[in-house]
Amino acid sequence: MSLPEIVVALLRAAHVAAVLSAFGTLVFLAFVAPDAARGATGLTRALLRLVLISVACALLAGLAWLVADSALIAGADDLATTLSAVPVVAAQTQYGRWFLLRCGLLVLVPFATRLGRPGLAAAVLLSGGSLAIQPMMAHAGAIGGALGTELIASEVLHLLAAGAWLGGLLPLFIATGMLPDAEAAGTCRNFSPVGLSAVVVLAGTAMVQIGALAGGLPGLFGTAYGRIALVKLVLFLVLLGLAGLNRFMLTERLAEGRRVTRLQVRLSVATEALLGLSVVTAAAFLASGMPGAHEQPTWPFAWRPSLAAWSDPALRRDLIVAAVGTACGLAIAVAGLSLAWRRRWLIIGTGLVILALALPRFDVLFVPAYPTSYFTSPTEFAATAIVHGARLFAAHCTSCHGVEARGDGPAVPSLPMQPADLTAEHFWAHDDGDLYWYVAHGFTTDDGRTAMNGFAGTVSPDGIWDLLDYLRAQNAGDSMRRLGRWLHPLPVPQFDAACADGRTIDLDDLRGRPLRIAALSEESPPEALPVAGLAMQTIVISRSRGARPANGDCIASEPETWTAFAILLGVPEDRLAGAQILSDQNGWLRIAWRPGDPRPDAATLAATLRDITAHPVVAPPAGGHLHPH
Repeated sequence: MSLPEIVVALLRAAHVAAVLSAFGTLVFLAFVAPDAARGATGLTRALLRLVLISVACALLAGLAWLVADSALIAGADDLATTLSAVPVVAAQTQYGRWFLLRCGLLVLVPFATRLGRPGLAAAVLLSGGSLAIQPMMAHAGAIGGALGTELIASEVLHLLAAGAWLGGLLPLFIATGMLPDAEAAGTCRNFSPVGLSAVVVLAGTAMVQIGALAGGLPGLFGTAYGRIALVKLVLFLVLLGLAGLNRFMLTERLAEGRRVTRLQVRLSVATEALLGLSVVTAAAFLASGMPGAHEQPTWPFAWRPSLAAWSDPALRRDLIVAAVGTACGLAIAVAGLSLAWRRRWLIIGTGLVILALALPRFDVLFVPAYPTSYFTSPTEFAATAIVHGARLFAAHCTSCHGVEARGDGPAVPSLPMQPADLTAEHFWAHDDGDLYWYVAHGFTTDDGRTAMNGFAGTVSPDGIWDLLDYLRAQNAGDSMRRLGRWLHPLPVPQFDAACADGRTIDLDDLRGRPLRIAALSEESPPEALPVAGLAMQTIVISRSRGARPANGDCIASEPETWTAFAILLGVPEDRLAGAQILSDQNGWLRIAWRPGDPRPDAATLAATLRDITAHPVVAPPAGGHLHPH
């Protein structure tokens, strides 16, 4: 991050911390301290003063944040440009408008606290509302759709829980200093349900945010965003440990009237508050950076988790035995803790021996990994990428792998090991990122000789992805040529098309309905395929640059589309005319008729189309397998 970005993140942290403090103090007044403060009006005044200070700090830090962020957005490098940008950002951006609304709610809070108990309730709502605005000023508010709504709801709950717990630590510190020992201990006990509820909500909502923003486990360890999130997680766990120490040990001793323990309690709460401020600062840096889900994660470990072993019946049995053994070992070891001293270590030792025998069996759940193992292709399997990849393969790979990628190129006799057959089934078992690594960095034999040179210095990263797209398409074409069908579903190659009504579309515009692709060598339209009850779009691909769409159809406008589909069907380009392909409503290739194949009658076609519509291919999670649903 640049220095201006760091300044913006720190100002955001100060502003949010002050809003959390205002909300947490009001929650403390309303739900934690009323009984203890009944005879201590000095405490009530001190906490109301803290609310006022928190609101003032929130407004001042927020104004500084707005100014610094405006300078960053406008690219300003002087004060005059910055000040001229502030009104524009405040009035014409989503962030600015929500910020102004927050400030308006915060200004009302001190006035509400002067109205007694009803005013205190109103102040809690006002400060909570101002806190709940935060997601609209960050990533969640910019995402939109169902995911954006889910993230906004998750972050609102996350912030309110953080405010109730972390924002209540400073009031708790003040209360434990002003109240007598017994009442201070009672206040700590009253605070525990608030803190416990907040911890449960924070843990649950953090999982949602890790999955959606951090990019899951790969993004958590493999991106800058994820590593900051890990720091935040570690701080949270330390906070949780201190909270447990404070509640279950120090609070009970405080109730006994030990003066030294009061100091320990206050020190523990103060440490919690400082750690809480560190958590807020980490969250501010997360909000200021790019979410890990938008980056290619660089995996830092030599191994990664994989459930592939579960699909092997023999390995699945081993895993079940290991799980049962682990459960039994833990149960025996825990049971041993409750036995008499002489028998305890024998039982605990037995449980540990069972664990030592069971746990190594889980090693099949880990597979070798590379820094790029969690990379995913950015090409969308585009027709242009497939054709470019074909050219790269011809230029760099045929000497070893052969024209048809079977590992039988003319250079094979001079190589230390046989090149891989890239049409074999094992090709589909590899994830995008692993294949990328193999192409970019090559292979060595067990004795250290180079079996395949890496192409990272010869072919660009985009070129490597294009090459992998071609290999998938070529592999699919090989199975179509040999078996008359695709063994593995592939997405329809991405391309643009011009429609008869004047629109230019891509395949994303056609999601939700089945698609027919017809390859024509002439400008005449394909025969109609009316299927009652199903809205099907026809896309024509043609080698003729003068072809025009007709009859409500669309025609592919990129010449590479013809070549890409010829590769996918395993036919020469000059023999593709007459081919037809059906895809399901999720955009996956399903059925194809190659040139010369007998066409089904209308009834058979209708049944086929309804079947693939009723059982579309569902996109898997990263590293998973495709399957019809």
